[in-house]
Amino acid sequence: MRLSIFPILLALILGCTSCEKNHDDSNGLLSTENVFVMPVRKVKSNVSIQQFTATRDAYVATLEAQDGTLTDREIQPFFDFTFSGLPLDSIYIGFTSFQNNEIFGEIGNVTGSTSEANAFFGTFDFLAFEVLQPLDPNLVVDLSELAPLGSNQVWEVAIRDISQYNNFNPSDYEDKRDAYLAVLAQQNGFLREIQWQSISNPDVVVGMTIYESAQAVQDINSDQDFIDAYTATGFLQDYPPNRLGMISQVLK
Repeated sequence: MRLSIFPILLALILGCTSCEKNHDDSNGLLSTENVFVMPVRKVKSNVSIQQFTATRDAYVATLEAQDGTLTDREIQPFFDFTFSGLPLDSIYIGFTSFQNNEIFGEIGNVTGSTSEANAFFGTFDFLAFEVLQPLDPNLVVDLSELAPLGSNQVWEVAIRDISQYNNFNPSDYEDKRDAYLAVLAQQNGFLREIQWQSISNPDVVVGMTIYESAQAVQDINSDQDFIDAYTATGFLQDYPPNRLGMISQVLK
């Protein structure tokens, strides 16, 4: 059954304290209530990468010390398929999961004014900052299981602002998205796809794909049968990523 973006967004924004479903994990904190914060950062031109990473690591250590912070990941793009011209060696994408949105807000209040935060936030500019939950309201995501460090797996992120598409039709978007994902899921080297919506900006949706390797991505996208199949869906032609579209290596 196809999921409709907008009722799910409304339910997430209003909140649902009775619908939490805990996953059977070691700490009991993985659930459908988890939120996933995704900052996309561009290091300032007058800041060295060493300064950025040192202040980032200090800030993340402060963040991870808080009860309710679950998993922090970091990836860096090596390919930009939106041809933005951004210097990829200065772009860093973070993913941090928190127990729920309320706890994320409380942690932000505690850590946001620390010396570690002040030092870190002065080293970069935000290209995006979204608070996400899976489009599937029953999906529990363990962020630590996505593209483990050292696995050679790569992580694709596509950010779309649906308000920027002319005469946007939710049903058409969902049909073409689902058709495209069905084609993608059949490819050798494809591992997992998660669709997200932002609860901080209801117009933003995010696609996230994990592949076995960078070579797998190249092989898939050079396969004419795949190109013909996804072209037939019309998804990427009608709804190209319009905020960000990058394939990244895992740093943490």
